[in-house]
Amino acid sequence: MRRLTVGFAALMLTTALAGATMAPAAGPKAYVGLFKDDAVAVIDVTQNRVLSTIPVPKGPHGLVITPDGRKVYVSSDGASTVSVIDTGKDAVVATIDVGANPHGLAMSRDGRKVLVSGFGSDRVLVIDTASEKVTGEVAVPQVHNGAISPDGSRAWVGSQKQGETAIYVIDLQTMKRVGSLVLDKTPRALDTSPDGRHVYFTLAGINAVQVLDTATTKVVAQVPVGASPHLSPSTPDGRWALVAVQGPGELAIVDTASNSVVATVPVGTLPHWIAIAPDGRTAWVANEGSNDVSVVDLSTRAVTATIPVGNAPRKIAVQPVSAPRAAVPAVPTAGRTQTKTVTIGGMSFADHGTRDVGTLRVVKMEADDYYFGPTFLRGKPGQRLRLRIENESGTLHNIT
Repeated sequence: MRRLTVGFAALMLTTALAGATMAPAAGPKAYVGLFKDDAVAVIDVTQNRVLSTIPVPKGPHGLVITPDGRKVYVSSDGASTVSVIDTGKDAVVATIDVGANPHGLAMSRDGRKVLVSGFGSDRVLVIDTASEKVTGEVAVPQVHNGAISPDGSRAWVGSQKQGETAIYVIDLQTMKRVGSLVLDKTPRALDTSPDGRHVYFTLAGINAVQVLDTATTKVVAQVPVGASPHLSPSTPDGRWALVAVQGPGELAIVDTASNSVVATVPVGTLPHWIAIAPDGRTAWVANEGSNDVSVVDLSTRAVTATIPVGNAPRKIAVQPVSAPRAAVPAVPTAGRTQTKTVTIGGMSFADHGTRDVGTLRVVKMEADDYYFGPTFLRGKPGQRLRLRIENESGTLHNIT
């Protein structure tokens, strides 16, 4: 019998704990757009090596992955298309016409929408990932990159048209422009914070990351980081923003509470894009100038591997650890009635009940016969959960 002690600092609505119901996970893969090779490199991030390359139309520019890791979308600057890659086959399975010179892509958190920055067509487009069709568009001049709010309701996009440089706010329900921030410099890359309160973006010729308050659409801080900063995504917990600083070839780590750089990590030449692991422990940096990817341990703040990938790697995205893998049914135990199964986020669990934890700070549970009872702990919306897990059996177990 294995005992689980759960200590609560705060609670999260419906947290699932399930043991030994999943097959062992296959190693996740990273996908890197090789701009000068007209291809996407596939990396085994466990072994840090290229598995294969996937041909795509000319000039792969934007690249995003669905939250379940099953599909990758790649925009081709020279072909007016977005290619859809099936990560189970590592092959292009669909091509979507989006108009001239598509640049950056952004994925909604629910995986239902891909935002396309149509630089040549002067449009922002939305692709529905179920139908693989364009379902909406709005005019924005020479739009280069964009980001979607965590709740999927709005997008922020950067216009690079000289004399009209700006960040525009798009309502994704009505597909209308609902706000703007006029700029005197050209916007480059932008990303939203996990809580949706800020957009971090960079400007050509400005050696600092701009912090925009999404409630007011105003810049509330600037973070000096070094020459020619590009993308600045946040870690999943929102504590750090990572910045690709192209001039010195560094990854800058910014404390988002103080808006100050706390560390820099030397990477390759002309770092262009960053992917962050879901647990926030690892970052992958695509280095366009040195044709490689740097793997950075964010706890030690050091490069642990450098992976040659091909010519001019730009965008990079990494599968979540659990994608894609097949669920296997729980093993029946003699004398027990078979329980129903529920599926959450593509993972299947045997449902052994729900417990309302309310304001409790400590809940003691025991796992027997490879499951926890109850399976689900229910708190209040917006609350957060901290778990302390003690395995007293001396045997390795998986907890999801």
